[in-house]
Amino acid sequence: MATGGTLARKFVRECRPRAIVAIACERDLTSGIQDSNPIPVLGVTNERPNGPCFNTEIRIEKVEEAILFFRPKP
Repeated sequence: MATGGTLARKFVRECRPRAIVAIACERDLTSGIQDSNPIPVLGVTNERPNGPCFNTEIRIEKVEEAILFFRPKP
């Protein structure tokens, strides 16, 4: 887990994961997905009740869906 875009990009460069579930505001999510190519990324946008990228929230069920999408099927 990375707490921001810079740290996330560093992790991707060093660890080369097989897939990524990314959670961020739209602009950061878009650039992060582009920077992660060719690794598959499923993006989940933050909820923003207080305006653009400030005190954001996540819908955990959307994150769980994204994780399950990449989980190996039996």
